[in-house]
Amino acid sequence: MEKRLNYLTAIQFLSKYIKKYKKNFIMFYLGWLFDTALAVVTPILSGIMVDEIIYYQNLGTFLRISLVFAILLVFSCILYFFIYAQHHYLMNRYTLDIRRDLFAHFQQCDAQYLSGASTGDMVVMFQDYSQECMHFVIRNVIHFINDILSMAAVSAYLFLMDWRIGMFILAAAPVSVYVNIVFGKRIRGYADRQRDHYGRYISWVFECLSGLRDIRMLGAEAKVNREFKESHRRMFAIDTSSGFSALTAENLVKFTNLLAQLAIFVFAGYLAKSGNITMGSLLVTVAFFSQLTSGIRGCSNKFLDAQNRVSYVQRVYDLLHSPTEGQWKGTGELHVTRGQVSFRQVRFAYDKGGNVLEGLSLEIPAGERFALVGRSGCGKTTLAYMLMGFYRPQEGEIWIDGQKLSECSLRSIRRSIGLVAQDVLLFDGTIKENILLGNKKASEEEVLSACRQSGLLEWIGSLPGGLDTVVGTGGMGLSGGQKQRIAIARIYLKNPRIIIFDEATSALDRETEESIHEAWGSVLAGRTSIMIAHRLSTVMLCGRAAVLEKGRIQEMGVPEEMGRESETFRTLFAIKKEAS
Repeated sequence: MEKRLNYLTAIQFLSKYIKKYKKNFIMFYLGWLFDTALAVVTPILSGIMVDEIIYYQNLGTFLRISLVFAILLVFSCILYFFIYAQHHYLMNRYTLDIRRDLFAHFQQCDAQYLSGASTGDMVVMFQDYSQECMHFVIRNVIHFINDILSMAAVSAYLFLMDWRIGMFILAAAPVSVYVNIVFGKRIRGYADRQRDHYGRYISWVFECLSGLRDIRMLGAEAKVNREFKESHRRMFAIDTSSGFSALTAENLVKFTNLLAQLAIFVFAGYLAKSGNITMGSLLVTVAFFSQLTSGIRGCSNKFLDAQNRVSYVQRVYDLLHSPTEGQWKGTGELHVTRGQVSFRQVRFAYDKGGNVLEGLSLEIPAGERFALVGRSGCGKTTLAYMLMGFYRPQEGEIWIDGQKLSECSLRSIRRSIGLVAQDVLLFDGTIKENILLGNKKASEEEVLSACRQSGLLEWIGSLPGGLDTVVGTGGMGLSGGQKQRIAIARIYLKNPRIIIFDEATSALDRETEESIHEAWGSVLAGRTSIMIAHRLSTVMLCGRAAVLEKGRIQEMGVPEEMGRESETFRTLFAIKKEAS
């Protein structure tokens, strides 16, 4: 059962990151505590200065207090610099620690968790929610505590100065705060509405800018321009409406505060005129009422704001406590000498939904080229990912060369099995750096040999930078065939005994696909290969093929024979051909 965080448990969760920077947090808190004390002392000193010059006409005391006041102002400036330096350090280091844990956890996340998470959510969590954790600690904990201490000190002083003023302020302040909270919620509502519409507007603009080429090809410029003008008109109307509503609410809040301050001023003025308090005390009363109202309003807003930030902390907490591959119990070393693969009564289901694989049994002899075919969603890729250790079967076992996969470590499994997918992962680096992901210890000669075997050498030779040519983010300047050849070169360097091709050529044109098939020849020699294929040309390269349907093997045999005798096989590829 998932643990739901509240204000206190969120603090408890984040405290493990605070401990590392305990001294810095203490100095940061003491800095704010001194600042809070200065905010309380300053009106008192101002009141004393007024009384000394008006009532007692004591110029010497007035000048001495003025000097103290000036020293406090200088100290306040130095203090702000100190607080800012600590805040900047903590914001960077504390946030970095959370991001480091998130990034490490992303890499160890259970595949089922990743399959249900969007990239956008993970980026927002990594970039924004990590910062919100720090904002929660500073704004909703440290500032909240200081606001309470400030209100306690101000209330105590007012009661000591004159109990009637203390009682009057305690009666008037909640009214002002209530109005602030009610209209503050409305203002936040207007802001949320404006932000939602603005988000949709920006998303629409982003989609248009991303698809400018398609818009021109479709001749849809006029339509898009009309939609842009209409979206901008709606956005302007919402901005105007929200701005006017927010301005009205803010002015009502200010008017209520002014009325409350006026009432305090009149009451304190009456006490001053009747000789119960001095003019300095009157000024202190007005200043402290403003501080008290601001403090109560600040605490209310921080408490409401904390509820939002607790939800951000909850997301970070849930991720860091989600299942990881560290729960894989196998620790043995997988030694693949031949490459025989065996699935025995394997059942698998995702967290939500029925069985993807149900009692599946399959034997793939060492060195065989084996094709897995079937409709989308029938479990082909799931089967391959189970072989890589990304998913664990709920029932049954997977064996490789007589060894249970569940008893072997993930590192040794993935070292012994290679995967070539349709979408090739390329980092923003050189061709050589991307190929070396297959084996970081490979020499220059081995890299060149891998390029030769994968058919890359001629293309690389035509590039001014050769192997040191930068491919760009995601290899955006490369063709699909070039990306696939880089993936094959990686596999050649990795040199696994078992290779999985997950629809590796399904997005390529026929000519490029044939050239890639030629490159496979040298890489697949003597190795077991499992080809998840949607194209008949790829299936025909294999010695056997199996049709996967509803989590089970429906048919299996030699592709040529299945093409003649199996209605399911023929129908499957006829459908695929028509679709393409």
